[in-house]
Amino acid sequence: MYLTYTEYTEMGGTLDETTFNDLEYEARAYVNWYTFNRLAHEEIIPLQVKECIYHIIRLIANKLEALNVQPTDDASSKNSSQDILSQSNDGVSITYNKLSAKDVISSTEDELKKAIDRYLQGVRNSLGRRLLYRGLYEGE
Repeated sequence: MYLTYTEYTEMGGTLDETTFNDLEYEARAYVNWYTFNRLAHEEIIPLQVKECIYHIIRLIANKLEALNVQPTDDASSKNSSQDILSQSNDGVSITYNKLSAKDVISSTEDELKKAIDRYLQGVRNSLGRRLLYRGLYEGE
């Protein structure tokens, strides 16, 4: 585990522990994928990695929230996954621009990649290996 629940709540996280554990596992999988598992056997996790995991958990939680949004008849409620695409006045016709699950996931994947690049750029593990280095170090 790269980020504990206690650390997560101290950083401002509000998810319950069960949800956090599921999302931390998913966030860790993303980080391991992009870092070629260069953190897998580390005893001390760098602060930048913890911040990255926190940010990824927020992104995934927002994605899940967007996918679970249900349309509502209340015109005053704001729905984050629906925006009015067009509206006519006399015929009272409104067209909503509803995001598909594929759109939400695709945009989140892009944000995850950018977050990993932003947070982990230049970060090294205990062996001095840059986490985002795309080549192979001796012994890998």
